[in-house]
Amino acid sequence: MPADARVEENEQKNQHLARELKRLWKVETKVIPMVVIVLGTVAKGLEKDLKKARSNVIVELIQKAALLGTS
Repeated sequence: MPADARVEENEQKNQHLARELKRLWKVETKVIPMVVIVLGTVAKGLEKDLKKARSNVIVELIQKAALLGTS
């Protein structure tokens, strides 16, 4: 299975969790996937989603950490 497909698979699982939170707690949710595969693959649109959330996370640094094996 290609790494990109695994990212999308994990995104779907997170969407399910978001729906459960919305149902149980009656709150609006927005999933911003931050799945990073060992080779540094991230979800499409991650940077755009992070900007919407006004996050200061730098995607390139996350990818570099994944490649170097640091947390």
